[in-house]
Amino acid sequence: MKRRDLMWCLALSCLVFIAEGFYTNHSDVLLTMRRLKAVRTPEGVTGLSVAPFVWRGIKYVAFYPLAGLAVGALLAVLAHLLVRPKPRQVAEGNDDSGPTATALDERVLRKRFFWTFATVLAFLMVYIYLRMMTLYPALFDNSYRWAWFAGSALWVLIVASVGRIAAVLIALFLLRKYFWEILTALQRARFVLAAVLAVIVVGVAGWWATKRHDTKPPTNNGPNVILIALDSLRPDHVSWKRLGKPYGPRTTPNIDRFLDDAVWFDQAFVSLCRTYPSWISFLTGCWPPTHGVRDDLPPKDEVLPRVPTLAQVLQGVGYKTAFFLDNTNFAWIEPELGFDEIVQPPHNVIDFYVSSVQPPMVLYYYFLNNRLGYLYDPGLRMNAAYRPIYRPEIMNHKIARFLDRMRYESKFFAAIHFCSIHVPFCVSYPYSTYFAPSFGPVVNRFGYGALRDQILMKQKGEREEFSPEETSWIFTQEVNLYDALVRSADNSFGITIRAIQEAGLYDNSYIVLTADHAENLPEPGLRYLYGSSTHGFFLWGDGDTHVPLAIKFPNQRHAGRRVARLVRSIDLAPTLLESLGLPPLEKAEGVSRMPGITGGNDDRERWVYAEVGLSTTKVFIRQHLAYQFVAYPDLHEVDPQTLKIYKKKQQMPNLIAAKDRMIRTERWKLISYPIVTDDLHFKTELFDLATDRNSCNDISTSYPEVTKELWERLQPYIEKDLKEYGTGPLKAISDEDRERALTTRF
Repeated sequence: MKRRDLMWCLALSCLVFIAEGFYTNHSDVLLTMRRLKAVRTPEGVTGLSVAPFVWRGIKYVAFYPLAGLAVGALLAVLAHLLVRPKPRQVAEGNDDSGPTATALDERVLRKRFFWTFATVLAFLMVYIYLRMMTLYPALFDNSYRWAWFAGSALWVLIVASVGRIAAVLIALFLLRKYFWEILTALQRARFVLAAVLAVIVVGVAGWWATKRHDTKPPTNNGPNVILIALDSLRPDHVSWKRLGKPYGPRTTPNIDRFLDDAVWFDQAFVSLCRTYPSWISFLTGCWPPTHGVRDDLPPKDEVLPRVPTLAQVLQGVGYKTAFFLDNTNFAWIEPELGFDEIVQPPHNVIDFYVSSVQPPMVLYYYFLNNRLGYLYDPGLRMNAAYRPIYRPEIMNHKIARFLDRMRYESKFFAAIHFCSIHVPFCVSYPYSTYFAPSFGPVVNRFGYGALRDQILMKQKGEREEFSPEETSWIFTQEVNLYDALVRSADNSFGITIRAIQEAGLYDNSYIVLTADHAENLPEPGLRYLYGSSTHGFFLWGDGDTHVPLAIKFPNQRHAGRRVARLVRSIDLAPTLLESLGLPPLEKAEGVSRMPGITGGNDDRERWVYAEVGLSTTKVFIRQHLAYQFVAYPDLHEVDPQTLKIYKKKQQMPNLIAAKDRMIRTERWKLISYPIVTDDLHFKTELFDLATDRNSCNDISTSYPEVTKELWERLQPYIEKDLKEYGTGPLKAISDEDRERALTTRF
């Protein structure tokens, strides 16, 4: 192979890689440039520097020529070996095998070489795309068109087999062609090969002996505390004993087995359906107005709660503490919360933006979504924010290794958060083959979108309404998509439980299963126009506030018990501390539920306070207090040193004042809305949950005593916020901004 031939091959490969990258990502590049220009204004994201984006952009752009060069060089060598005459032919001249190399026309050899190179390069590109379509179908906007292909385990096997068979055939051909040359080289290097083989054997034997014959006895006597949250998990999609309703698919086989050893709480509720403030409520036993974290990405001086945490208390009495998190776009954990060890992706504005845009960088992800590729782009590593390509194996492995180490700690507290279910729903293999729709057109099989808009644009033109059959097809597939992700999260949960058992820590540990919040999914009789899965935007219904909660006690005490009464997320820490025999948390508003667990009477605090996070104005009622910012970036600022994102402090009075709030009991729900007419006041609505689970019919005038009682319980929280934050600008939202959101879908 001559140098000029190699250069042509490298140039062609680079051109193909660059063209693919430009074709698939040029629109995202232009969008990014426009958005950066828009937000770098006094009203936009303050502290945002262009330099880090430029550097990341250089890495993205540089990947394509670099990968093209590397792939081109490898394929050029392969093509040369495939078309090069046999070595024995060169040495012996003409024989029965064919003409000598010198007898062959050089132009014919070069032509064969280039055709072979181009063919192998084309095959590789087609294979990469087919492979990515079957493994990560959500990368492709039109994946619903070929759901029969990407949603089939058979096609995944066929595509993978074609690649492996092609590699094996090429290897066998080269081995046959160069057998004697390879054999001669091995004979010359036999002493070096023997030494290398001996080192490998000794190393593997030593590793095996260390792993199988660990002479160090475990020292963990517990009791340990392991808190596992599956983001966005609804209890009625847990298949154990058909919770909530006679639900069809077996979505949670691993959770089902665990729940046989645990105490299950039928009515567990969170107070704010956002990841970070909900976790702070778990850890402090306090409502958001008390601990001070009122939304994701809070202002810099409000990231840490105002009260002590469970982790700090356990750390103070000798516990080793750790937190595992696989998505930091909206929550990240600081050591000051009481954790000795924190495993999480880096939080920065660049990964936040790129993962939000989700550019379809097929070649980039194919080559770099692995342990070696993470050295080039650490942002991809263990980062569920990159939903279409997320692989939970690394998170699972890190948790398993941590648990194995904990055998030699006297006791530990581990908090684990899995984001597999969180929107945007993006399902990869093998879960892309689960719960496929058995009827109707395939609409949105692998990646979540606003299904109503997708149908309207792609099938109905400008038609606004669906037939009942179309509605059923659309939303059945969305639920199937959600269930596939539930199965994925269940798999990670099962791996974690097996790691606990293999480490010998299952019997002496408290293991809690819960969720930071659930999810609003489609169902008949909603008060609002359903267009997308949501959580934390409104308080109608219990779809996002009702969460699973189960506690496995050491030695499976109380196993199989079900607590039917209402409990709150803030009750978890007090319950664990009482069971551990430790003093209660300072300023905790939750109460221990041990009396109910052990079968005693417990009528304390059977009510829930809850509030919304940053909401969409589409679900604001008429005359609702409007937000003072126009676009989402206007609400945030970026620390120029760390590139972490925070809400602007000056925006907090308006955000806090604009919150809807509720008090919920086992029967009643009172919701308060901030309304602007001449001044700010609060409209209340009362709902009977026994007959109106989706909060559609206000009955406050029919039950004035109940309304007054619940309002007196809610009013102090509102007055406390107004005293601390004020109101911000008073402006009512317009009907145009509401976008006809209160029209009932079906």
